[in-house]
Amino acid sequence: MVGAGAAEIVVHERFKRSRARLTFKEQKSVDDAVRKYAANPRSPGLNLESLEGGKRLRSIRASKELRILLARVGRIVVLGPAGHHDQVYGLARRLDFVVPVSGLPSFTWRDESTLEANEPRPDYRVRTVGPKRLVEDSIVRHWTDAELRTVGFSATQVDILRQSTVNTLTDTWRDISEDEFELVCRCAETSPEDLDQLELIPAGEEADELRLREAISKFGALAGLSSVLSLDELNRLFAAPIEDWMIFLHPDQQSLVDRTFNGAARVRGAAGTGKTVVAQHRAAVLAKRYRGPVSSRPILFTTFINSLPPVFENLYDRLPGAASTAGTVDFVNIDKLAHQICRDSGHPPRIATQDVNKAFGQAYRAVVSGTPLAKTVTRGYLKEELSGVLDGRDVETLDEYLALQRTGRKTPFDARTRTQVWELYEHWRGLLREAGAETFPDVVRRARDTVRRVGKPAYRCAIIDESQDLSLIGLQLVRALVEVDGEIPPDGLFLVGDGAQRIYPGGFTLEQAGVDMRGNSAVLGVNYRDTEAHLRA
Repeated sequence: MVGAGAAEIVVHERFKRSRARLTFKEQKSVDDAVRKYAANPRSPGLNLESLEGGKRLRSIRASKELRILLARVGRIVVLGPAGHHDQVYGLARRLDFVVPVSGLPSFTWRDESTLEANEPRPDYRVRTVGPKRLVEDSIVRHWTDAELRTVGFSATQVDILRQSTVNTLTDTWRDISEDEFELVCRCAETSPEDLDQLELIPAGEEADELRLREAISKFGALAGLSSVLSLDELNRLFAAPIEDWMIFLHPDQQSLVDRTFNGAARVRGAAGTGKTVVAQHRAAVLAKRYRGPVSSRPILFTTFINSLPPVFENLYDRLPGAASTAGTVDFVNIDKLAHQICRDSGHPPRIATQDVNKAFGQAYRAVVSGTPLAKTVTRGYLKEELSGVLDGRDVETLDEYLALQRTGRKTPFDARTRTQVWELYEHWRGLLREAGAETFPDVVRRARDTVRRVGKPAYRCAIIDESQDLSLIGLQLVRALVEVDGEIPPDGLFLVGDGAQRIYPGGFTLEQAGVDMRGNSAVLGVNYRDTEAHLRA
């Protein structure tokens, strides 16, 4: 029986990820503490306390060494990272939980400068102008920081807005949502004295709780948040590990897993539709279909993100009846795979990120600084053009670049601009050669060429998860690893990716990559991750 003071619990993705890294015994301690807190937040054994850092953050004790970070918003408590005492307290000093008027509620870094080297940065580019990092023509220069916070922008977002002009907003704030963009535009057109015209939800804890409930019901999965859970639902959640849900197949998914394709195939779908689940089961089916006398070559399961292959391998090993991964399925990300191929060929990579960045800075100052191009696009956009479009698509000449369709690149480049970008590219590549340094695309390209020279397939089949993240040369490398006499064999290539991502990094399409998907493409349309309330919304 849940008491009158029971908490309303929401599980954040950070809690699930951190819990998964604990031992079985530690996971049990964390689960017991959460159950106890959900039943009675004032239980003295939990040692509930406020923390230095974000105003919403609290911690509870799961054992002598273990703590769980909580964010309280009205009556809702969001479970954050769980781990050892010093680790959790260190995170608390740098995190806050933000419930913006627009956008997704989230645990947010209070000061990006405190991030560790291996921690992900937010997906935006910062332009530093002067010691206060301001631009005179900021899009919201007539608003104070406090007024912008009242509207609902976080401290990080306010900092971005201070560096954004009308023309650079989408460059400095790369992941801005449509709602956030609309709110910025309305602020730019409205004085702070006319806040009532913005029709905003009033500030305060009750308003924040209301916004959080609405955000969870509309797009909780996108924010990495569960629905609001009762104590009984929490018990069921802890009794059924997330991995068990990830290996469940709907009959519609099963048909894609079992089907024999006459070449390359693709499965698309939005987040939560079970794409990775299908890919996991597909690997198990192909490992059985083509092992032994049929083929001695293993199955390749690859992706762009370097942290995912160990997770995928662990999930694969949980599949009922899955063949052993040893010599059967190789789980490796694309850059590591390319590195291995180059190293095995006797020419190990010479990647030096510091030299690459230094060379780009020198080339930019020599070719772009002080020219109109510097005011048209950011340095980050130009670096993406060089790495993603020119390197990623293996463009070798200016004429080839002038004729190239830059599909998906938001800023059009005329012939004059492309000529200047090509000059920047050649200057950068020259400096890299002088430094003896390679980029990651260089290594992928060398690996592709090495495999093509060998002319023998190393894998029977290849599965690419999150295929929309691969570059053209990355896809060409995977194809070269499976093709026989220049053709993709039956079941040879299986691409899994986001259905909303119609083009790939560097602006190429699958057709441009020479991969024919006619008759071998399917879309997963059912979201298995969200609750019934989310699906109704």
